[in-house]
Amino acid sequence: MRAAVRFLLRRAGLAALRVRVAYRAASVERLRAGPVLVCANHVSLIDGVIVALASPVPLVFGVDTDFSRRSPLARRGMAALAALGFGRIVPIDARSPFGLRTLRKALDCGEPVMLFPEGRIRDTGRPLPEQPGVAWLAARCRAPVLRVRIRGAERSKLFAKAGSAWWPRIEMEF
Repeated sequence: MRAAVRFLLRRAGLAALRVRVAYRAASVERLRAGPVLVCANHVSLIDGVIVALASPVPLVFGVDTDFSRRSPLARRGMAALAALGFGRIVPIDARSPFGLRTLRKALDCGEPVMLFPEGRIRDTGRPLPEQPGVAWLAARCRAPVLRVRIRGAERSKLFAKAGSAWWPRIEMEF
């Protein structure tokens, strides 16, 4: 029953957000096989929701503490996605190693972990330099890195920094 509800919510959510997802067979196989570090470009506030809905498996999301704990709306939204089985949230703070250690334990247990390696939203959609946490996790856990690409969300007036369209089409490559 829970899987059916998740399937329907996934389809409805992606359709409502106008997201088209292209899956590579190798990526889906890698996600289902065991520990993997999923990394996506970060272009809007809705990126995490899109990744959670599009992922064929629940992910462990590393999320900035300010966003995951101090923003009531974001906190409630992430809690709802977690309760529905789309993954779980681990607060990450650049000044404290505990979040990265928790993500490392998740990888060691075979769970897929999702991070936005740039550490912040880029208004142009082009990538920023990666923060060192991704390289540290990948090296310590010997987990392969799966790159996910989001295009179009940076054009949203509602969710992006410098958007020009109210409800743009979004493409995602898994």
